[in-house]
Amino acid sequence: MTEFPIVPLVLRTRLAHAALQSIADDCGADILHIKGSALDASLLPVREGAPAHASPKERTVPRVSADADILVRPMHLGRLLTKLPKFGWQGKARFDTGGGADHAAPFWHSELGWADVHRSFPGIRLDPELAFERLWLDRRLLSIAHHACPVPSIDGQRTVLLLHAARNGESQGVDVRAAWTNATVAERDRIMNLATQLQAEVALAGALGRLDEFVDRPEHDLWRLFAADNPGRFDIWRARMKAAQSAKERLHVLINPLRLKVDGLSGELGRKPTVPEILRFYGGRLWRDAVEIKAISDRRTCRRQRILSRRGR
Repeated sequence: MTEFPIVPLVLRTRLAHAALQSIADDCGADILHIKGSALDASLLPVREGAPAHASPKERTVPRVSADADILVRPMHLGRLLTKLPKFGWQGKARFDTGGGADHAAPFWHSELGWADVHRSFPGIRLDPELAFERLWLDRRLLSIAHHACPVPSIDGQRTVLLLHAARNGESQGVDVRAAWTNATVAERDRIMNLATQLQAEVALAGALGRLDEFVDRPEHDLWRLFAADNPGRFDIWRARMKAAQSAKERLHVLINPLRLKVDGLSGELGRKPTVPEILRFYGGRLWRDAVEIKAISDRRTCRRQRILSRRGR
């Protein structure tokens, strides 16, 4: 039996980008390739000892990403999702599976690996359709695996990197250095301006360590928690409630923790879970949530008692 060589991750991800673009072209869906292999060479780290006269590709270290990330024009999402399974892409979770992960859904291809299909991007509070159009407006074409793929402008790529860093609590990370620390004053001004247009100023402040400038904004607490070590699930849920932009979104945040997320459990087990496994998983999660809520209540009670004790002295 012939053994096929294992394709390195960095090459497989590039092929995934090209394949996704081909499918999007086929069904007439607008997509933007973001992060990872879709980054401009100017945002990649430079190789040690690379000669100054070398080309950007020769001077930089390729970005290794575990998946191919794409942002889809929301009105084109349905047609793309219909096409993906026909080309071997299997959806592993719905958009509404994770608490707070509603912006993207993971897909798996047996030969090309993982892809994250985004319908919005965390930190951007502008309507997703308008936000996509703004990023699409000054898009560029980048050759990925010899396929022309639309990507955001350099300013757009810097902004996306910074929002992603804030979401992961990495204000001192490599992406912040590449997108902000190494940027010129003019580039920083353009990033700030784009973030304002996308209504993403608070998330950007989270990446830059400037959240104190936005304490009056409803989403401030959420981005503060993203920057914290091991924030509690209940604290994040409460912050999401506060940050919700509409009654519909608030209702979704309210009931989402109570929903059975069978596809997420299937991903952990590698198979379809049995009914007893679902019940154990669901019951265990509710128990952990109850314990956390009680701990928070106890801390507040102790704090209140200390305050009353000091007042009584």
